[in-house]
Amino acid sequence: MDEIRFSTGAIAGMIVEAVLVILIPIILLIVWKKKTGASLKPVITGMIVFPLFGLALKMIPGYFLLIADNPVSRAINSNIWLYSIIGGGLLAGIFEEGGRFVAFKTVLKNFGSGKDAISYGIGHGGFESAYIGFSMVSIIMTAIMVNNGGMAMLTAGMDAEMVETFTAQLKSYADSPFYVSAVLGTFERICAITVHISFSVFVFTAARDKKYIWLFPCAVLLHTGLNSMIGFYSSGMVSAVAMELMLAVYAAIMAFLAFKIYKKVLRTGN
Repeated sequence: MDEIRFSTGAIAGMIVEAVLVILIPIILLIVWKKKTGASLKPVITGMIVFPLFGLALKMIPGYFLLIADNPVSRAINSNIWLYSIIGGGLLAGIFEEGGRFVAFKTVLKNFGSGKDAISYGIGHGGFESAYIGFSMVSIIMTAIMVNNGGMAMLTAGMDAEMVETFTAQLKSYADSPFYVSAVLGTFERICAITVHISFSVFVFTAARDKKYIWLFPCAVLLHTGLNSMIGFYSSGMVSAVAMELMLAVYAAIMAFLAFKIYKKVLRTGN
């Protein structure tokens, strides 16, 4: 097994990213609440829907499509296009946007203001950002253990294949320069939160007006496309800088469309 050592720059970058991606949604919520006086219920609902639909329920079909040994999972896992589009994109699109739609139709059915859609998006995207931040804290602790000779302890009980996979994952972080986590990682979360707020406006509009119900499947497809791009990046098909540039353009377009919808349909009641 090749020796792994995390550079000071890599650890520092991860620390900066972890702190920022946890703080940014909190600061955004404080500013939004102070500016609009919006209810916190949509925010809290978004914070619940993301882990319920985007993590837990998504795992049910995800297990059969990606993890269990069957002809379908083998076909998906052996093809980067299928894996990125289905495993990385479509499942997230269906469950996260489906969760939004269910929330707006049930728990938030009496919330009719456009600012409630934005509040929900802050909660949904903010929880995901904080979740990634705390996951980064776990990686930082692992990095410190590795640098202090704890690799054997971390891999105890793993078979050779698991050790190889675990080592490859660690190396991807250990070899990263400071800017990859501190700058690109943080920028990615800002873009992701922007997209989550935009999709929340799309789905909120679809849930409130049957004339715009087509925005719901659009949100599913757009979310699928976004997460598919991330899957291609994870496979090494796209560089980190190119990925962030594409994400920035994507987020800007989604924000522009959401703003147009907000002005045209949701302005009343704000």
